[in-house]
Amino acid sequence: MRAKLFVTWVVLGLTLHALGQDYAYTQYDKAMLMLNPSSAGNFDGFERFTSQQRNQWVGAATRFNTSFAAGEFTWKKNGFDNQSYLGMGLHAVRDVGGDARFGNNQVAATLAGHLVVSKKSKVSAGIQTSYTNRSGNFSDLLFYSQWNGSTFDPSIATNEPNQVAKFNFVDAAAGISYTFSSASSRVSKRDQRYLNVGLFAQHIAKPRLRYNDITFDRLQPKWGAHVEGEISLGNSFGLALKSLQMLQGKHYLGRYGAFLKVLFKPSASITRFKNDSYLSVGSYMSSSGTLSPCFLLDMGGLQFGFNYDIELGKISRAYRSSLEFSVSYSFTKKSLFKNSKIK
Repeated sequence: MRAKLFVTWVVLGLTLHALGQDYAYTQYDKAMLMLNPSSAGNFDGFERFTSQQRNQWVGAATRFNTSFAAGEFTWKKNGFDNQSYLGMGLHAVRDVGGDARFGNNQVAATLAGHLVVSKKSKVSAGIQTSYTNRSGNFSDLLFYSQWNGSTFDPSIATNEPNQVAKFNFVDAAAGISYTFSSASSRVSKRDQRYLNVGLFAQHIAKPRLRYNDITFDRLQPKWGAHVEGEISLGNSFGLALKSLQMLQGKHYLGRYGAFLKVLFKPSASITRFKNDSYLSVGSYMSSSGTLSPCFLLDMGGLQFGFNYDIELGKISRAYRSSLEFSVSYSFTKKSLFKNSKIK
């Protein structure tokens, strides 16, 4: 009985973030494909490839590592970005943590339609389907039944009939968004006003989660809204504001960001051969009591981001900090697969 209680405690401890609420990146706007399916293809350019890595609770005995990789593609998008088009996305996520290496391996496909309603705005809607495998490995864990009187002996059988089961499930998500941009061209963002507003729903089917042979749980639907805005503060500066609100079951998470953008390399005004390059400095914050100083380097096609999370709430008694990196490359001048190019 004591061993079974120990197993239950370990499983709950390692999967609490999955049972209650999904993993979430601090730089959520760099992995929007994970949240709002309408974001597929909604960026400056024709194709984009993104990678993101989060190392949570650095220095703690229990860590969670989340890796994200994505490719986004467009169809019928022209160089002026003034006609309706389709966006497609493929992404993979690996989230794993703890001595039992319990986590998720997910692959997902996304399709979005972008309807241009005016010269400066468009409405987008998207759907997503995903396949997830969840598994754990108890071979590195010790149980009370393995105590030989003086020490734990891994060679002693655990006699536990209810080990963590490997299981798979198919899931679905949907989202809508509205985008406004006053930029006269995609390569130059000076004097720009930008706004993106979106709503999304994930885990619509409430997939069944079976962690042992006795009981099962369901992954609760997640509802969310996000707003990202940007205004120009002159020819060389801009202010970017971000907000994400998510509700999943009884769990709520709010994430916020404020950044000062500094132009350090302008685009060519005649040939437009080069994009504007910016350095953004600021911070994300969360409703759970996390402060995340961050800097973002935007060189037009190539973007790089780094943040350091500092826990300020009660959880800081056990877990102090996390690291996160993001990198992406967009084909902004000419499509990788077709003859479309910027004019």
